[in-house]
Amino acid sequence: MSIAVRIARAKTNRNIVAFCGYHGWHDWYLAANLSSKDQGGQLQGHLLPGLEPNGVPDGLRGTALPFRYNHLKDLEAIILQYPDQLAAVVMEPTRYDEPEPGFLEGVRKLCDQIQAVLVVDEITAGWRLHYGGAHLKYGLQPDISVFGKALGNGHPIAAVIGKSKFMEAAQSSFISSSYWTEGVGPTAAVATLAKLKSVDVPSHLASISDRFRTGLGDLAKTQGLTIRFYGHPAITVLSFEHPQASALQTLFTVRMLEEGILVGSGFYASLSHHEKHIDRFLEAADKVLPEVSQAVKTGDILKRIPNGVKHTGFSRLT
Repeated sequence: MSIAVRIARAKTNRNIVAFCGYHGWHDWYLAANLSSKDQGGQLQGHLLPGLEPNGVPDGLRGTALPFRYNHLKDLEAIILQYPDQLAAVVMEPTRYDEPEPGFLEGVRKLCDQIQAVLVVDEITAGWRLHYGGAHLKYGLQPDISVFGKALGNGHPIAAVIGKSKFMEAAQSSFISSSYWTEGVGPTAAVATLAKLKSVDVPSHLASISDRFRTGLGDLAKTQGLTIRFYGHPAITVLSFEHPQASALQTLFTVRMLEEGILVGSGFYASLSHHEKHIDRFLEAADKVLPEVSQAVKTGDILKRIPNGVKHTGFSRLT
């Protein structure tokens, strides 16, 4: 994503980037919190509230401006304030929500009007929703797209692709890497793309994830619990509906580990997941959820997890 932003700035000779969502930990992104007057910072709702931008040069203040997904007026307000200074709009085509009618089309139109580069982050949604990227599912035509993670099926690889008139700007800057001559990542990517082309992976992920959601949700209901599921099935996030949701999730994780299954607050299905794996998971959950329900009734959730409540989001790293 840093490469993509560098290219966009080189192409436009502008500094400011409008963004929506999470796009990495680098200076260009964390700079959003340099100019925040809110205690939680401007990244709340995009990453984590309260992240300190220590170590980010103060000169980047005001160069990264957030807008909310499906809120076109947010972006319009940024453009109205900085019509000749916006280098790029950086966003995911989708993450957890479907784009509202006209939203993606509106972003594309605004970028064209002020000649800003539309950079699409496909690192998470990417191949999970559509072969070639989620932007193709919605008919969005970005100027630059960024892929990673699933592109190499676990092997380290990333790809920054785009229209030639934008990508050529890389020639007027300096972009390099110690590992660009390494061959395992590209080889894995070619093999992964061939597999993705021959198998309808998005359909499989949706089917497996729906089985997971339905099964776990039904089991929870039988124990008087409510589990909420968010996002596209292939990018499932789950949460217990309870004031001590994180504590319940921790208890659930600990007890499921005792059953030989690792489960967290999300489920990103893969082609290797099959119905038998979901059934095995549900069998274990059926054993564990009664204790979770009992903990709610007796109010002793924390006593059952002596090692403490799990961290949330990226706070596990800070």
